[in-house]
Amino acid sequence: MHERIPALGRLSDALVRPPLRFLHVGLGVTPGQVTWSAFIVSAIAGGVIAAGHVGLGLGLVALGQVLDGMDGAMAREFGLVSAAGKRLDDVLDRASEVVIFLGFAAGGQVSLGLVLLCLVAIALVTTVAHRARYDPGMKRFALYLGIWLPFSLVFKVIFLANLAGYVIELLIIDCQFQRVMDALGGDLDTVASRAIAMQSQQSGEAAPVPVDQ
Repeated sequence: MHERIPALGRLSDALVRPPLRFLHVGLGVTPGQVTWSAFIVSAIAGGVIAAGHVGLGLGLVALGQVLDGMDGAMAREFGLVSAAGKRLDDVLDRASEVVIFLGFAAGGQVSLGLVLLCLVAIALVTTVAHRARYDPGMKRFALYLGIWLPFSLVFKVIFLANLAGYVIELLIIDCQFQRVMDALGGDLDTVASRAIAMQSQQSGEAAPVPVDQ
């Protein structure tokens, strides 16, 4: 979320800067360790929810999300941002959602089928989120709506929001591709012909003439 709203990221970084300095400078904690801690708390939350303690489980979900925000803030604060750290964060974020959502299914709050549909929709969003630079963000945050609404309805919202988000991402990627094509000055056949011509010029051969089909 912080990547989509830079101002929110700067505000949260400022708020957590003192504890971050204590953790990293004072105790030697690394961003990766915070990432794993967030996942462990989320896994415990899933088990607590499965045991029927939904309120306590949601509290642990919130704690896991706080830790999940602190790892990136720590990396930014101390110049430790890396592609490997981002990949670990993404993988453990999705793993956290799996264990938490399955906890709701195991606890009888929602059907396993609905949970699996949500996870598939979230996985689809994740596959193209980096290319589209868009993510609806309707995942763990939506669970708190269960305080007022039936969880069956909450999970349907999560599924539909992420499915719609996936469609929007594909449209964004298509628009990005069209802009690239326009910048190159033609359609796929034109661009392909130019690429062949450039390769032929580099190799000293005559460029083949494209045949319309």
